[in-house]
Amino acid sequence: MIDEVTPGREPLAEEPLPAREVRGGARRPRRVRRVRRMRRARPTVRSGSLAVVLAAALLTGLALAFQGFARWAGEHPGWAVLLGLVAVPVLYALLRGMPHARELRRAARAGMAEAEAEADALAATRTAPPVPVDEPAGPPTHAQEPPPAADTFPPGPEEPTLAAPFRDGRTAPLPEPEAPEPYAPEPEPEAAVLTAAELDGADLATLDFAALDPDTFEEAVAALCRRDGCADAETVGGAGDLGADVLATAPDGRRVVIQCKRYGPENKVGSQDLQRFGGTCWSVHGAQLAVLVTTSEFTAPAEEYAESSGIRCVDGADLAAWAEGTGPAPWGPGATVR
Repeated sequence: MIDEVTPGREPLAEEPLPAREVRGGARRPRRVRRVRRMRRARPTVRSGSLAVVLAAALLTGLALAFQGFARWAGEHPGWAVLLGLVAVPVLYALLRGMPHARELRRAARAGMAEAEAEADALAATRTAPPVPVDEPAGPPTHAQEPPPAADTFPPGPEEPTLAAPFRDGRTAPLPEPEAPEPYAPEPEPEAAVLTAAELDGADLATLDFAALDPDTFEEAVAALCRRDGCADAETVGGAGDLGADVLATAPDGRRVVIQCKRYGPENKVGSQDLQRFGGTCWSVHGAQLAVLVTTSEFTAPAEEYAESSGIRCVDGADLAAWAEGTGPAPWGPGATVR
């Protein structure tokens, strides 16, 4: 219902009703009643026509879309079934979620209204002027009293001065810390250096090959070759040796080319070392028997490459057995390619 006032006419004023006589000649005024004329809002023709047009357009668009979808579904039935399987759960989820969305919107509006009300109340309390409170007059407190001047403090006992070293008879002085000794790493054992003549006269079975320097190690391998039948064994290692450290001729006449690797136990001979040696021992040095001797071990890829290329590998254990005489020489009948 909408309150309207007809133009050209004044609104009805509240007029008192005539008084009613009562017993004793006194008159009592009647109660005032308010009169309000109400009119019902008449819907306009324009708004109704617009709603009809929009509804017709919406229905026409839906019909055309359904007709196009039906034509496409007839041409692609597989995709249509798949689209239907996807669309049904989506529509179901939307329909189920609409009431929850309305509740969330209502809760959000209610929360915003409460927050605005709290903010208005807080702003009102901050802008309100403080209410003055009459405090009774009294003696000044300790906080209101001014601090006394520096000259008014009574003199106190003088503090004793501490002289270095301080000795009061009760405290024992601490000894001065000793300077730490400088760090000195443990010296590594020096590698043994022997000549070819000394090695030929030495007992090679008890020789520690790992304790030799690289040049002496090559001489020791050459001495082993001379001891076991290679009378012309000699060292040729050095700059530009192209992988050959010892050259010898086996008792059966084959040319032997040996490369020596004095490595520690934590450093193994890898496949790259074998590949470099294999690239020069056959083509450059004309080896008929290629041998790589080390004080360490060989990696698995290095052993595979040596087996495929025909290079004989002698590790630390095989070298000790060769020197002690319990194992064969690289050209011996018991030597194997690995």
